[in-house]
Amino acid sequence: MNDQDRMREQHRSEPEPPPRKRNDLNPTEATEAAGTPDAVKAAASRTAAKEKLARVRGRGVDWVRPTDLIAQGGGRLSRRGIDRTTDMNRHVRAPIEKGARWVAERAKRLPPLSAFGRRGGAEQGPHRSGVGMR
Repeated sequence: MNDQDRMREQHRSEPEPPPRKRNDLNPTEATEAAGTPDAVKAAASRTAAKEKLARVRGRGVDWVRPTDLIAQGGGRLSRRGIDRTTDMNRHVRAPIEKGARWVAERAKRLPPLSAFGRRGGAEQGPHRSGVGMR
């Protein structure tokens, strides 16, 4: 079958059915046209307003003593100070730790002490005879 035969077959197929008639009214217009009572509309708007208020509302007002306010603010401030000190210590220690790692890696590559002519350490320290004894 060549391309021309395929095109002829496609043209012989059934034509598409005519499009259906659409309803031009929007759902909201259809509801209004059906005559939604005003009480239902008002109840829906009240419910929507209550939900919006519930989302917007915050914690409200907390009554606290002035000394408690100072403690709360001081706690936040001290936390920031602790975090800053921790961060500064981390920045100071980083180069020192890097240097220590480098020295450790270099020390691992060194040959053992026995390679330098010393065989075993002295088993005893320096020895001194007892006083007055020959």
